[in-house]
Amino acid sequence: MAMASVAVLIPGLSLVSAGFKKATIIFLIAGAVILLVTGQPFSEWVIAINSMTNTVAIMVAMQLIAIPISIGRYDEHISNWANQHARGNTALFSFSTLVTHLFASFLNMGAIPLSINLMGKTIRSRLPEESADRFLSVTVSRGYVLAALWAPPAINLYLVGQATGISWSQLLVPGILLAMIGFGLSYWTELRNGVIAENSEKAEGANVPPIAHAQNDFCNNDNHSEVFHASKISRAAERTENAAMLHVAIAALSIVGIVFFLEKAGIGAGYTRIMLAGVIVSAIWSLALHDSKRFRAAVHEYWHDGLLKVRDMGPFFVAMGIFSRSLQSSGILDAIAPLIQNCAEQLGLFAVVLLPLVMIGLSVIGFHPFITIVLFGTILAATPIKLPMLSIALSLAVGGAASYMISPFAGIIMSISRYTGAKASQISIKWNGIYSIAFFIVGVLFAIGWGKIASG
Repeated sequence: MAMASVAVLIPGLSLVSAGFKKATIIFLIAGAVILLVTGQPFSEWVIAINSMTNTVAIMVAMQLIAIPISIGRYDEHISNWANQHARGNTALFSFSTLVTHLFASFLNMGAIPLSINLMGKTIRSRLPEESADRFLSVTVSRGYVLAALWAPPAINLYLVGQATGISWSQLLVPGILLAMIGFGLSYWTELRNGVIAENSEKAEGANVPPIAHAQNDFCNNDNHSEVFHASKISRAAERTENAAMLHVAIAALSIVGIVFFLEKAGIGAGYTRIMLAGVIVSAIWSLALHDSKRFRAAVHEYWHDGLLKVRDMGPFFVAMGIFSRSLQSSGILDAIAPLIQNCAEQLGLFAVVLLPLVMIGLSVIGFHPFITIVLFGTILAATPIKLPMLSIALSLAVGGAASYMISPFAGIIMSISRYTGAKASQISIKWNGIYSIAFFIVGVLFAIGWGKIASG
């Protein structure tokens, strides 16, 4: 395992983008210095190097879903569906967020470039440049992060479960409801900001369906056979695009169902269930498409392109794991834990609000939520608070989700920045800041209420 992590880290540092390289090197050096200064044994170094290997393995395994997506050309079909049916900016906003959400539920970080490539051209054809950048950035970031509240491959839920002892299946239903709340709040926020108003000249031009123009031209020429032929092709294309949407939804539900079944049956650890589900769905989906020529091309694309989608995140997670473990083994966290726990005991119920809020604040200055989820989750789990553990787990998940959106150092934000050209600070703080805080407040209230209702 340690050799695998080293194999990801060392060659990966030469491949990562500038933003990820800086964060990776900082975490790596900081972790190594702490381990050296505190005189940790070689065995502790091995544990530190391995601590995030499972996370990297999940990301690589889930990228296998890119193979059937490529075989079936689902990206083209979904893009065509959007052009035909999401003709207004409001419909396009909802559709873009939902598509990213669906892909993120099983593709993890691979959903970011796919969603941007899918929707970018359509969005930029309808809106001015800055409005298009914001439109694309917020739909992809929010669609992605909201999936992290319930989707099996979500690493933050895996860590929340480890820290609090709450299983993924217990978080599934409230996580889906929180995601729905997040969708509604996102739509309302951007509607108030005028981002999705139907008032751009580009939007008006884009709203005219091209097939309607073609049909009118045919009618003027009295060429009824061509009208019939065009209509027939249009209906066939629509059926194909509807089927593509259905297949993607079935894939997402299948992964959820497999992980849920394996968890209830007590088969494997949390990360192995997720990886197994990804492999099973990818294999069945690919075989169902029965296109051997496209399969070979898709596998080649996966090897040379799909795996590179996680090239930034692989070294980053390994370095972050080293830093996180170094804090634990050095005794630094043990030294500050009593202070935080004492504050939590004094605050009582308010600790469930304050500590995730501190998590968000720390994320803005560079502390990754993965570290604070484990730290605060462990502390809250050991603190006598008159609140169900489910509420604590949901509050941590909400705090983590808000942190991903508002932190300019989060991997999701840096990736979107690289693909869109917008500044990371602009995406996180300017465009997602108010939404993140509003979602946090509503989400924590929901977490407290849901926990109390679920515990009777």
